[in-house]
Amino acid sequence: MTDETKKTRNFDFPICPYCGSTERLAGTTLAKQIEKGVMPKESTAYLFTHQSIIAKDMKWLSAPVIISFYDVCEKCGATWCIHAEIHTAVQGMDTKPKYGKN
Repeated sequence: MTDETKKTRNFDFPICPYCGSTERLAGTTLAKQIEKGVMPKESTAYLFTHQSIIAKDMKWLSAPVIISFYDVCEKCGATWCIHAEIHTAVQGMDTKPKYGKN
């Protein structure tokens, strides 16, 4: 695997695709906490994530993994993906203990 294929690819979707707002429930809540000094300035906020391995079967050694981060629009209430990352997952070896003679 080359260094190029190991790189993470990031995608940002800062605008609600339904109404065009940039106001997000978790984002606004976090901003208020940062303003109070409760959370670090470099914090990020989202309501939930989803991870998908892009592989046809489990015989792969490495495969793309898409991690999606979601939030809710404060204006219209729609849930949308605000950020996505593509990583490469590497499948580990079988680590079952072996007993007796094989």
